[in-house]
Amino acid sequence: MGTTLALNGAYQLAGALAQHPDDHEAAFAAYEQKMRPLVDRAQKLTPGMPHLLNPETAWGVWVLNAIMFVLWQSGLIGLLVKLIGPGSGIVVSLEDHGFRRLPEWTDGGSKIY
Repeated sequence: MGTTLALNGAYQLAGALAQHPDDHEAAFAAYEQKMRPLVDRAQKLTPGMPHLLNPETAWGVWVLNAIMFVLWQSGLIGLLVKLIGPGSGIVVSLEDHGFRRLPEWTDGGSKIY
């Protein structure tokens, strides 16, 4: 989800700055308005997380390792990955900010030695 937020954030910020080239405060407000719902959804955690998978004691680490060992040996981990992961389930739709498309780059036939 971090990559989705980073790329979408860069695109939305560029669009907001293009729409408000002389007013950075308005651009940042537009950026915040576009990004806040996506960030709020991405920051929601499952109850008990992240403490469940990040134990703070040696006993907690041992218990987590034992549970993961059982899940791995039984094959349940593969089933869980198929049912739950790995995607975030968040779909991002992008609006057209009117950016111009640049031509494809070619090296002009020059040779690199």
